[in-house]
Amino acid sequence: MPDRPTIIVTADGTYTDANPAALDLLGVTLDELRASPPGRFSAEPSDPDAEAAFRDQWEASGRPDLGGAGRLRRADGSTAWVKFAIREVDDGSFVVLLTPVPDRPQQPSVLYTVGDVLAEWRAAERRLEALAEDAPERHSILADIEEFREQYQVLFQRGLGTLG
Repeated sequence: MPDRPTIIVTADGTYTDANPAALDLLGVTLDELRASPPGRFSAEPSDPDAEAAFRDQWEASGRPDLGGAGRLRRADGSTAWVKFAIREVDDGSFVVLLTPVPDRPQQPSVLYTVGDVLAEWRAAERRLEALAEDAPERHSILADIEEFREQYQVLFQRGLGTLG
């Protein structure tokens, strides 16, 4: 299995390292990545007030690992939908693990914490238990449960590994 695209960033968003899979996904060399300003690969404009509010809430909750999905903008201007997991490492930098998702319909970006994933997963399982075996919404709930399981695995089971 090829290496998962992995990027290392500092707390201020400076790119410090990446594996070849990430560089290929972004369409840059390591030197170009390191020279890039924070947020260069974001396909959606940032809202500084919303980011500050989220950061305050994240810090108040103990800086848990994060996951989500959204679009990134490659160096050539094209976009790609990715799922991501972000974990802080001992030196205060962050490991960002990317999983490209081909043919993803246009949806808004989403960001979640570990607690969010587990709470949503449990809620979906409770909804499933309450349904009859032939209920038409079972398929949708089963798909939701699989998505939460995958998010959990990205954040925890597979680990963040090393650059390679």
